[in-house]
Amino acid sequence: MKPENRRFFIFILAATLVIILGNLQARVRSQADPEYYSSVAVRVLQKNNFVRNLGPQDFEILEDGQSRKIESIYLVENNKLTRLLEERPYQVSLNKNYFIIVQASEYDKKLGDAISLLVNNYFQPGDNLTLITPLKIYRFNPETLRGKPKSKVSQEIQDIMRADIIQGSREYNTVLRDLKKITRTLATFGGESMGADPDVENESDSISSNFGIEYILSRYQDTLIKLDGLRLVDQSKFLAFAQSLKKTPGQKTVIFFYQREFRPELSSRVLNLMMSSYQDYPNIINSLMELFQFYRRETSLDKETISQSLSDSGAIFNFVYLDKKPVRISGVVMNEQSEDVYEALTEAARATGGISDNTYNPVEGLRKSAENVSGYYLIFYRSERQPEQSGFRQIQVNLKNGRDYQVRHRRGYFLPGSSE
Repeated sequence: MKPENRRFFIFILAATLVIILGNLQARVRSQADPEYYSSVAVRVLQKNNFVRNLGPQDFEILEDGQSRKIESIYLVENNKLTRLLEERPYQVSLNKNYFIIVQASEYDKKLGDAISLLVNNYFQPGDNLTLITPLKIYRFNPETLRGKPKSKVSQEIQDIMRADIIQGSREYNTVLRDLKKITRTLATFGGESMGADPDVENESDSISSNFGIEYILSRYQDTLIKLDGLRLVDQSKFLAFAQSLKKTPGQKTVIFFYQREFRPELSSRVLNLMMSSYQDYPNIINSLMELFQFYRRETSLDKETISQSLSDSGAIFNFVYLDKKPVRISGVVMNEQSEDVYEALTEAARATGGISDNTYNPVEGLRKSAENVSGYYLIFYRSERQPEQSGFRQIQVNLKNGRDYQVRHRRGYFLPGSSE
């Protein structure tokens, strides 16, 4: 090899080694440097009014109990952004992603009025809207909505929602109706007369009434299990939804309309009478005892798991619980089977900085939910991540001035890879 070629080869080799060593050092620094940046949207209220005059000096961020350095603070209100602090610039999207979820066994016209309120009063050009019904998912992006009058968009969404609620709840309502009739027939074995209360139709089951109590009890248990399988809220679907939300960029607002559910059960008086009347029939007593156990089974939703998953998604989850009155049937108790859903989703709303509302009026529930996200402080802060750390990281936002303010924000997040 000629000397000049040898020198060139050595130069290339040295340059290559420098690049390799430089990359290796950068990789080592990257692994050793535990710092990274996180964000939290904070809504501060005083007597239900948004407080908009706070400054950087008013906020303190804690993560797992440790104070963190705030890098930037933006005030976002009515699609306008004000920079309160920007030591490190961040790109902030002002467009909202609305997710409207409706789980109901009956269509209420006021649900349509709530959609009308959202589209006409809160929805802005550039916003996205996703409607999730018992049957399908519908996405309305800015391109789809461009050029359409708001009234037409609102009517299209209302028509879809109404049709899907009616069709999607058909099987659930059929099973519920059968269960009412079977329960009413069972009540006659506990001494109840066949007549129903004046405000409902006679709910006795003419087919079952021709058979003995053992057959009816077996059919009742099977129908109870079937109804339970058709419940309107499923935890696995919620967790999958939270994962999809996490992958959605920008501001994310979820408004979940959930209609109260009831399960027809034998009244305790009727059950006690049946236990006394059939004490010499062990098969019947065993079936009645199984009913006691089913009525008292543990709730099926893990509120901590759902709360952490939705908090990790970065979305603000608002829960609107649509109350309704149960029908009255002699000897039958229309027992609420929504307690686990109500508790879990109310807790999830708190964990994400959202609101929960128990109401007969969906319009009022939507208004409160939309107002809850109309103004907030978006805070970016320096966090840290150790390779051995995993699990859920708790976020706490304090106001240093100690005023009597209400502070809403998401509870925390999972470190990358630790939520699986």
